[in-house]
Amino acid sequence: MIEERLLASLRARAKSGGIVPVNGETLARELGAPGEEVGTALDKLEKAGLLTILAPFPFLVIRLRSWAGNDPKTGKTQASAYSYSKLSSNRLNKSYRATGEEALLREILDTLGETDPATFEGAVLNFPAEVIRKALDRVRKTRSLRKNRTALFRYLLTKLS
Repeated sequence: MIEERLLASLRARAKSGGIVPVNGETLARELGAPGEEVGTALDKLEKAGLLTILAPFPFLVIRLRSWAGNDPKTGKTQASAYSYSKLSSNRLNKSYRATGEEALLREILDTLGETDPATFEGAVLNFPAEVIRKALDRVRKTRSLRKNRTALFRYLLTKLS
């Protein structure tokens, strides 16, 4: 089935956060199928909840629900630098350790599913870490949203500070 081959190809190309940027023609050529058939298969996979199409053909950007970089048992991505155990962090040279601000910024990006840290650097500089983490915790617990996670996070920052 083309869907299985397509999903395997996308998982192999997945970057951080399950994001897959790929040219649609390249993907069709790799699968040996016409672009229309690949598009139909992508639609089926999206309806099945296995991926989200962020940008359409010809320059596809896809977010996978599960890929090689996450834990299939929990559905969560690998732990970020601030949550590693003390044993693993002792092995790192201090110059390679993320600062508190960098770790908090990474937590914001991971929670919101965002990729551009520049848009959240102001939040890290202007709000206390406790307020940011409280807002992130509420965003994680929210099940239904009218807008999106980023909008809710920004709203909560102003309300909680």
